Amino acid sequence: VVIDGGLARIARFDARRGINSILIEPISRASAQQRAGRAGRTSNGTCLRLWSEAEQESRAPRDEAEVKRVDLSESLLTLAQAGISKPDVFPWFESPLPKALTRAHELLVDLSALDCSGEITKIGMQMEKLPLHPRVARMLIEASNRGVLEEVIPLTAFTQSRLFYRASRDATIREAQVKQIEDTADESSDFFIHLKAWQYAESVGFNLQDCAKMGIHAGGARQAGRVAQQLSQWTRSITKIGAKKCSPNPTNIEICKCILTAFADHLSLRKDRGSRLCDMARGHTGELRRESIVTEKLFVAAEIEERERRGEVTILLGMATAIDPTWLEDMYPNDFQSGEQTYFDPKQKRVVSQQERSFRSLVLESSDHKEPNLDRAATLLAEQVVAGNLELRNWDNVVEKWIQRVNFLSLHCPELEIPPIDSTARLLLTQQVCHGALGYRDLRDRQVFPIIKQWISAEQQYYIDTYAPLEFHLPRRKQPVSIRYELDGRAFIASKLQDFYDVSGSSLCIANGRVRLLVELLAPNGRPAHLTDDLDGFWDGAYQHVRKELAGRYPKHEWR
Repeated sequence: VVIDGGLARIARFDARRGINSILIEPISRASAQQRAGRAGRTSNGTCLRLWSEAEQESRAPRDEAEVKRVDLSESLLTLAQAGISKPDVFPWFESPLPKALTRAHELLVDLSALDCSGEITKIGMQMEKLPLHPRVARMLIEASNRGVLEEVIPLTAFTQSRLFYRASRDATIREAQVKQIEDTADESSDFFIHLKAWQYAESVGFNLQDCAKMGIHAGGARQAGRVAQQLSQWTRSITKIGAKKCSPNPTNIEICKCILTAFADHLSLRKDRGSRLCDMARGHTGELRRESIVTEKLFVAAEIEERERRGEVTILLGMATAIDPTWLEDMYPNDFQSGEQTYFDPKQKRVVSQQERSFRSLVLESSDHKEPNLDRAATLLAEQVVAGNLELRNWDNVVEKWIQRVNFLSLHCPELEIPPIDSTARLLLTQQVCHGALGYRDLRDRQVFPIIKQWISAEQQYYIDTYAPLEFHLPRRKQPVSIRYELDGRAFIASKLQDFYDVSGSSLCIANGRVRLLVELLAPNGRPAHLTDDLDGFWDGAYQHVRKELAGRYPKHEWR
């Protein structure tokens, strides 16, 4: 008899902590079938599954390959150590996703384990000797170099084990947390709060009741201690990192620098001093968790979690550590960029130019610069107009109809060499309208039609009016009927059926006789009754059926 709980420990990339983790997940249908087979290896047997048939059918048909589930930075570091600097040409048994390779390579470069060409560095060689995720290995190596290894090992263990401390919603427990743990912790990092919480749990022997009074998960804290012991053994027996003498007076600044080394790609900057909304490296935006004690504008987050709220994905940042900008200058002098940036500010609805200093695309400092270049401003404003974020009040129906006529004649009379106004041309014309403006206030009431008409020559404009007119005259109407030009090159006119009596079908042509007008014949109530491009054929055929349907309903109208 085999009793199958339907769960397995699966290696998977944990996006929250940025490392690979072993997670307990439901098994696939293929794995369930394999487990059932164990019941009948020697004779008939029974497999009892502890889940329903409906749940069985909803499970994945087979397990996803591990190479597509985990972070590949460890694998890439091993390949680099073996002299393979181009993993995309490595003969993988099952090829990983290209974006996973790119992400792993970028991380190893950020950790100084690889150079930009993919070759392993001296630090990378040290990291590869540790059986740890590259982030953790880099943090420990930096701690050894700074003489704070013993202090950093338990903090590193917190990133490898389950979260065991969180601000409680219970008022009594929360008061105890603040008084005995948080008020005594260094406010430069959330790691120090967890260190205080772990030290408390250790002092009470990881007793369940005592830990619960402080909102501490006793089992998680105990596990973190075991991980710390294992890390301590590895750093001494395998790499001899621990052979270096620790600093007699280690400072939290040195510890924070070690955390920065492991999570520099998680650097974040508050939008405002009192705000929890942050800009992140590589152009992302996040929100610092409420329970974080870090108040500085610049920090790194050891935990990043994506959470969906009201249909929108929010990036929550946890385990924050305050960062002094001068540390970045000392540790990563080559990762800074300075220059003038010109962009459209949606709040001001204006193009602004600023002198910016960035670290890996995260803007750390900015100051107003001189007036933006007018050509660049016109391009940025035009992009906003085309995207629909800004409205030109005079880009009206008259302009759109003229563009439709230009494109119609460009299609049907190529000998006239009239260039069409496609999406690229629209952007160019919009740039001309916007030229000289810096903001929406300068732009919104500008004249548009005179500039749009300059797209073609005066002679070509004559052919637009002659071959693609706005209106068509019908003898039985007092007012001409408008011609509607479509994107697909067709042209329509619509009027009541009686207006087309005595009209020859051959006369309903435009574009120098090349295009027949599509005639939309309307009932007396103005609703479409028939559509044709052969009016003469309509009178001889379908008209009899249309008249039969409409004459009874509208007897006072003329029916021939």
